[in-house]
Parts: sequence; structure tokens; C-alpha cells
Amino acid sequence: MSKTDQHAELKERLKNVPLQPGVYLYQDREERVIYVGKAKSLRQRMRSYFQSPDRLHPKVRAMMNRVADFDFIVTNTEVEALILESNLIKAYQPRYNIDLRDDKSYPYLKITIAEEYPRVCLVREEKDGVSRYFGPYTDVTALRETLRLLNTLFPLRTCKTLRQLPRPCLNSDMERCLAPCTGQVGPEEYRQVVEEMVAFLEGRDIGILEQKEREMQEAAAQLEFEKAARLRDQVQAIKKVYATQKINFSAPYNLDLVGMVGGDDQNLTLVFKVRAGKIIAKDTFWLNRAMAESDAEIMEYFLKHYYQRQTDIPGEILVSHAPLEGTVLSEWLRTLTGHRVEVRIPQRGDKKQLLDMVLENALLLWEERKREDLRLQESLHSLARTLDLEVVPQRIEAYDISHLGGEETVASMVVFTGGEADRGAYRRFKIHNDQNNDFASLAEALQRRFRNAREGNPSFLPEPDLILIDGGLGQVNAVRTSLEKAGVEVPVCGLAKKNEEVYLPFRLHPLRLSRRDPGLMLLQRLRDEAHRFAVEYNRQRRGKKVKASELDRIEGIGPQRKQALLSSFGSVKRIRQASLEEILAVPGMNIKVAGKVYEYFHPRGGENL
Repeated sequence: MSKTDQHAELKERLKNVPLQPGVYLYQDREERVIYVGKAKSLRQRMRSYFQSPDRLHPKVRAMMNRVADFDFIVTNTEVEALILESNLIKAYQPRYNIDLRDDKSYPYLKITIAEEYPRVCLVREEKDGVSRYFGPYTDVTALRETLRLLNTLFPLRTCKTLRQLPRPCLNSDMERCLAPCTGQVGPEEYRQVVEEMVAFLEGRDIGILEQKEREMQEAAAQLEFEKAARLRDQVQAIKKVYATQKINFSAPYNLDLVGMVGGDDQNLTLVFKVRAGKIIAKDTFWLNRAMAESDAEIMEYFLKHYYQRQTDIPGEILVSHAPLEGTVLSEWLRTLTGHRVEVRIPQRGDKKQLLDMVLENALLLWEERKREDLRLQESLHSLARTLDLEVVPQRIEAYDISHLGGEETVASMVVFTGGEADRGAYRRFKIHNDQNNDFASLAEALQRRFRNAREGNPSFLPEPDLILIDGGLGQVNAVRTSLEKAGVEVPVCGLAKKNEEVYLPFRLHPLRLSRRDPGLMLLQRLRDEAHRFAVEYNRQRRGKKVKASELDRIEGIGPQRKQALLSSFGSVKRIRQASLEEILAVPGMNIKVAGKVYEYFHPRGGENL
């Protein structure tokens, strides 16, 4: 059936679509969901996609050229449609929907308030419904620094398991934990510190600075100089946090500010959280526009996905662009929070000035990103010219193999999109042949990668514009041959570490580029990242193997010595074959323990030790 006939059949089916609110799904020939949308009136909204191609935006026209079928789900209200659309986008990850990095990949600060002695920790997990979560935080480095600072201000436990111990741990000695494990603090006193931390994170002014200063003076007056010094450090830490506040209003505003700037393909959204009149957090999000969405549609999409996972939603959200169907969005937010949430654009006063400041910050970040994008595109164009590629390689995949003496062989697939690391697209493979043969391992990894793509696995789509191999001519030729047998036509190159030379298939002499060539530097970043990712996975596999082995039966062999032995020899089999002198040479071993290891594997020889 031709595309014209297929669309004519779909337009005929549209007559039976109801005029009720709901969600619609467009599918391609492989029955993959490529777009999910919601509508106040399903039939009217879906009909707008089946206009004359000349009247459609190019991106919409490109999507409709792939649409082979559609489905829809009717809901009772627009709010239900909003929720259902969000769930389906998360489930199907359609290609043509706006791409916002899901905040489940961002860390949260978690306080386990349901426990008698709550702990504070950094997590990337689904909320458990009983703990307090703060975040998500987009700057992980800043969050770790915040957690370190909080441990000095509010010395709560960070250990996963609380059990009674005869003496406190190092954190207690460093005055970063009240040591409930030794009974040094009661539940009520500990709970007070928890409440202070929660209030601090919520931005509530509870006079903590003045309180700590009074305690410091009292301690000094009573000649408790160590306690006074500790309180002095806490006072300085609090002042450091307060110094980072850019604005401190006299009015105790509790609101979120959402500013958005953008272009044809991307949008940048900044969220500033104001609590008790202070800016306490800033989040940054980049959205890839899949089609010609309006600013109102993008703002609605962002607010819906951002607040779906937030636990701290204020009663007022100030935005730079009015969301599409703002009334429905406000009603949905009310169902999440249990209180009224107003979403509006401020027109004057302090709040207007605040939002203008957010937009100014967003514009500065946008211009900085565009300069960086221009630099990356120049690198990609340079690479395309150097390698004589037909297209500028927007998606580059790099592969590397890692093993230890043929044990736990793994492969890594690292992806750079537009010249930047696309960590969500990274993949790793446990090599089944498990032998010391990099050629065979690379072939297996690539065959599995492209087989998954042909089977429609969205984790392996789209296919790359260029494949980079960590190696020389032998690896490149082997990969090229393997791809040709699989019917895959993707350019391949290799980068050898020794002289940083670039190898192309079946060309005897490598390309020698200037060390400052932007294309070469991009390949080096890819190669190094693929190596890091492969080694990390190999270590993880070996770490799991270390957890249970014959070595656990040997007296004197704990986790560290076991790890050292396996790192040195690669396997228990090779430890069994080692001499006493070789075992003794392993870091952390002494003659007594080395003798026990040797005796375990050589019981007769052990009698003569």
C-alpha cells in the first residue's frame, strides 16, 4: 500500500475517533510508538496532522511520513489525559516527543525520617513514600559538597545499617556523627538535629546562625574550648552558605521561578527555588524539540515532567511563558499537592524583577552553549573532511574491550552526539566467548549491537554515522569485515594509542594529524571514554566474582587480600598454580598468610613449609 493510500485509510478511520479528551499514539511500520500526545478533543487534534503536506512544518511532515497506524485512549477529564500522556511517554520514549532528561537520573538528598535515628544520604532511586527527599540536583559535585557541609552542621549518621557497637566510628571522632550506634545520644535529641536539617534545607529561617553563635559563646565562657571551636566552624560554614544567596527579600516569598529561552531545535529552562525569601536552589534543563512545538506546549511539557517527581511544590509558580491549558495543569498540580497551585506570569514588582533575573541567567547560559556548539560542530566538520565522510558524523560510537588475562571479557559502547558525551546511550556487553581475543570480542559486540537495532530495540537507535575502534589496522579491518558480513554500511576508523595515529580500513598507512587538530582531539576523548567505561565494567564483573570464591575458606584472607590476589593472578586457577614466592609478592601478604594460601592448594607441600 502506498503512503498516500495508507494516509487516506487513516483519515477515514479518524471519523470514528470520539470528540472526547484523551491520549493518541502514532506508530510506524514496525508498530513502534513514535509519538504520544494528549487532546481536549481527540478527533480534532488528530485531524490537524493529516493536512496537506505543504501546510505542515517540516519536522511534523517527517514524522507523518513514518506514521503507519494510530491508537487512542479516551479519558474522563483533561487532567487524566495529562497524567496518562506523561506515563506513556515515559514507557515508550517516543522518538518525536520533546526530549527532556528525566530527573530520575539526577541525585536526591534523602533523610530517612521514618527511622528512630534517621540517616542522610545521596540517592538516585524511586521515592519510598516515607522518607524526605530534597532535589533533584543537576550539579552532583555541588551536592556532594553540600552533603559534606551538612555533616559538619548537622552530624547525622550516614551508615546504611545502624547496629550497636562498642565504640564509635571515624565519623564520630571527626564530629560528623552523633554516634547513636553507641548510645551517646537519645532519640529526642537526635530528632531535634534532624528537624533543624530539614528546616535548613527548606530554607526556613529558624535563627540557626544566632543560635550557634550563642552556643559558641557559652562554650567559650565555660572553658569548653574544643566545643567552642567546633561551633565556630559550624558558624563559618553557615555564613558560607548564606553568602551564596544572590537575593534575600524582606518578604518571605515561597515560590518557584521558571524561565525559558530557546531556538528552533532546543530550549533551555532554568528553575529558581525561592523559600522564605531566599533563593536556595537552581536547576538547569535542556530540551530537544522534536517538532514545531509552540512555547506554550513546551512550557506545559516541562512543568508536567518536572513537578511529577518533586516533593516540594510551592503554592505559586511564576513562568516566563504561559503553558498551554494552564487551568488543567493547575488542577493536576492541586491533585499532586493537596493545595491550590497558581501558575502565572508576573507583570510588575519584585516578582517580575526576579523572573527577569532568571531569564537573564538563562540567556547567558544559552549564548555560552551556542558558542560551545559552534566549536563542536567545527570539530565534527574537520573530522568529516579528514576521514572523507559523506555526512558530518553527528552520532559517533566508540568500542573497546577489557579483560584480565581473558577473564570476565567485556565490551563498551560509548556514544557522542553532536560532539558531546551522550551517557544515556552508553551500552556494555558481557562477551560470551570469554577468551583473550580482542578481534572476536569486538565482532561479537558489534553483531549484537546491530542485531538489536534491526529488531527495533530503541536502546540501540539510531545507528551511528561513524564507529571508532580503540586499536590499529588489524582491529579496524576485522571490524569492517564483520560489519560487511552483517550488511552494515557504517564508516569505521581506529585510533592507536602509541603515536595517536588514525587507521582506516584496508589502508596500510595511517593518518598522522596535528596533536592540536580538533577532529583528533574529539577522537581521543571518545577513545579514552570507551576505555574508561570498559575497564569500569570489567572491574565491576570481577568485583562480583570476588564476593564468593574458594579464597573465603582460607584463614587470614579477607576482602582486601582476596581482591589483591585475584587482581594479581586473574583467577583462582592461576593462584593454585602459583609458587609460594609469587603469592608472597602480592601486596598485603605476609609469610604466614601466604603459607596458608599455598598450603590450601598444595596440602602435601604445605606440610614441609
